[in-house]
Amino acid sequence: MAFVPFTAVDLLLAEHAAALPQPDQLCGPFVARLAVSALTGAPVPDVTAFARAAGSAVLAQDVVSARPPTAPSRTDAWTGVGRAASAERAGTSAPGVGRAVEELSGGALAAVPATGTWSADRLRVLLDNVVGIPLLPIANVLTRWFVSSHTPAEDLEAFLETGDDSGLPRADWRVGHFVVLYGREDGPGGTLLAVADTYPQLGERGTHRQPLPWVAAALARRRRRAGGLVLVTPADRRGEAEAAVRAAGMRVEWWDNGTPDPGPAD
Repeated sequence: MAFVPFTAVDLLLAEHAAALPQPDQLCGPFVARLAVSALTGAPVPDVTAFARAAGSAVLAQDVVSARPPTAPSRTDAWTGVGRAASAERAGTSAPGVGRAVEELSGGALAAVPATGTWSADRLRVLLDNVVGIPLLPIANVLTRWFVSSHTPAEDLEAFLETGDDSGLPRADWRVGHFVVLYGREDGPGGTLLAVADTYPQLGERGTHRQPLPWVAAALARRRRRAGGLVLVTPADRRGEAEAAVRAAGMRVEWWDNGTPDPGPAD
């Protein structure tokens, strides 16, 4: 049951460890910056620049429920970022994340959206289809469908062997969220996906493993709005990534995660 990393994982995890934690309400720009840094291997602008390019908006007050338990507030990246009139309008849209990736990579990277009717089988096929394409998937999820980031390792190993996820503990917190997927581990019974999250309080300094079916459920959200994947890949591989999405029965289009997209900040 060997771990299979996605592209540029060493660079991703080094930048991830240095950047934690995310600024409040800016998970989308935070993970977009991580992906661009890892895949270009070059210096990149700060999170504020990514937030402005993404058209992010923050509610200018402390929203404790938007952070995991015990995570302190961080607002140092808010200067120049748009303000939201309500909590429902705060955050970052999915197309905004894609725009920030492409603009702040100087066009070197493409952000390919994947959405539709998510299932474990379709997510597995999509991840199989992109083998050989250099990319990092950004996942726009509802975290209530994750297992706890502190699930004991022996329980996850048992899931890999048997595929039985019935006894796994539920999520630590419940928000709409962006994370980076950086690898997979396939066992006789199940598959785990490696997650680079945005707070050191989650998992092991912000990294944890999630059963693939639970990630599919977190993308589907099961109610109201769908989530999706942003496949960040070199611009000249855009067509291959789009073909992989369609071959998995998914759509190459942006989804509504509930946050308006006003376009980039002036």
